[in-house]
Amino acid sequence: EPCEAGSYCAVGAAAALPCEAGSYSSATNLTAASECTDASPGHFATTGSTQQTACAKGSYTNETRQGECTPCPGGTYQDKGGKTECKACLQGHYCAVGAA
Repeated sequence: EPCEAGSYCAVGAAAALPCEAGSYSSATNLTAASECTDASPGHFATTGSTQQTACAKGSYTNETRQGECTPCPGGTYQDKGGKTECKACLQGHYCAVGAA
């Protein structure tokens, strides 16, 4: 019987185990956590995800295998989703934490 998407079925396991936070899978034939796909920079995946999700505006991640994105620090912003860095706030403007 196939395993659930977002999970892997270890040999001898009684139940499917979810892909760890920072990884995902839409496949139903995985047998180990290492077979789950790492989320790409600019994206995240929560535990048991079947796909990665782009970071929202105002947040970023510049690493692979992240379970969440980081809000842009004060003085920076990001007006697009799925990005790996925040931009410096324009001179004369105020950018709060998580500014988009």
